[in-house]
Amino acid sequence: MSDSHSPNLAFEKESILIVQHEVFALLLKTLNNHIKVKYQSIQASPKDAHHLAMFIFLLALFTDATAMVVEVMLRASESIYHSHVGNIRLFAGGLAAILLLSVLDPILGCIISVMWVCLFVKTTYESFQELYRILCQVIAEARHILSRLSGSVRCLGEEDPNQPQA
Repeated sequence: MSDSHSPNLAFEKESILIVQHEVFALLLKTLNNHIKVKYQSIQASPKDAHHLAMFIFLLALFTDATAMVVEVMLRASESIYHSHVGNIRLFAGGLAAILLLSVLDPILGCIISVMWVCLFVKTTYESFQELYRILCQVIAEARHILSRLSGSVRCLGEEDPNQPQA
């Protein structure tokens, strides 16, 4: 029996990204099908009855798709900022699902949206803390570079005090 184990692909970052995307796609498709069934006997379209929710849904869906592309590009370039874009994508997909749910059942949509807002605020706060830490590091490095540059400019501009002035 060999000691080499194949890696579990379910826990690779790229596969988690794909699974998250697939879960939201399945959820959105299921909710959309339920909306079609609910409104098939009614003359009004859900877009007419819930025009603001549908507009925000489309914006959230566009944000989700755009953030997915940006996250893949940042992962490919091995940027450390892909997790922030991943959070944006995750929350945009969640918002899209909540908006469709609120069209189906406004009370349940309201309850879940309150939980979504709490999670959004928590993650945003953590992201801002990390971005603030990165900003402080950049400012400290810029100050260090400027102090080194100003020190080298002083050295070039100083005259020898023993040399007579012309």
